[in-house]
Amino acid sequence: NAELAPRDVVARALFKEMCGTKTPYVYLQLSHLSIDHKLRFPTIYDRCMAAGIDITKDPIPVAPAAHYFMGGIATDLDGATSIPGLYAAGETASVGVHGANRLASNSLLDGLVFGYRAGHAAHKYSAPAEPVREALLSVPDESSEVPSVEETADIRHQLRKIMWENVGIIRNREGLESALSFFERYATIQNIISRRSDLMALQHLLTVGKLITESALIRTESRGAHFRTDFPNRSDNWIRHIEIKPRTDTVASPR
Repeated sequence: NAELAPRDVVARALFKEMCGTKTPYVYLQLSHLSIDHKLRFPTIYDRCMAAGIDITKDPIPVAPAAHYFMGGIATDLDGATSIPGLYAAGETASVGVHGANRLASNSLLDGLVFGYRAGHAAHKYSAPAEPVREALLSVPDESSEVPSVEETADIRHQLRKIMWENVGIIRNREGLESALSFFERYATIQNIISRRSDLMALQHLLTVGKLITESALIRTESRGAHFRTDFPNRSDNWIRHIEIKPRTDTVASPR
């Protein structure tokens, strides 16, 4: 479908070309369009000009990127999660409106419709609200087992590389299992209690990355943005969501 192909198809085509040519990007050409480039693409125009690229005559270097979640926290139609009082909407929630691919206009549905419903449901849940008592949490002193700022930054860099190479545009069992071994290597980090924001951010990234990897390994098919070279076709056995719950077995539910 050329320029109108779904995002996952375009991303894989770019990725394949980049791998074949061993280059970090491909070129997007806009100079042939009979339009006012600055008026039609003001943000792209300004950003490219700042980098010394005139899109009215120069090709634009482009590459695929992680753009959007098609999964997330399971909610009902009002954004309620399994935790009483916790509501989720937008990119963080899994309401199923995207299916297995990112559809541009569905972001309005994700944000406006479910954000509106979640807001009203949360207001109804909280009213009348009782006075909130502040809790004084005892945070233990950090020990020598806590990774330094430099070590935390290095693990985060490794995580980004692992997710891009093994859990990115092209997936397979070997790569996914390799990614899982990375998460197992740093599993003890999740048990550290620290005041440091960089370490807490890393803990969240490790949690989400592991959940995505486990789900990708379980789903033995290709569907939308989830593409596995060892299972390249869609399967009717997988017309369902995968839900991972704490302290329970992973289940595939027909939500």
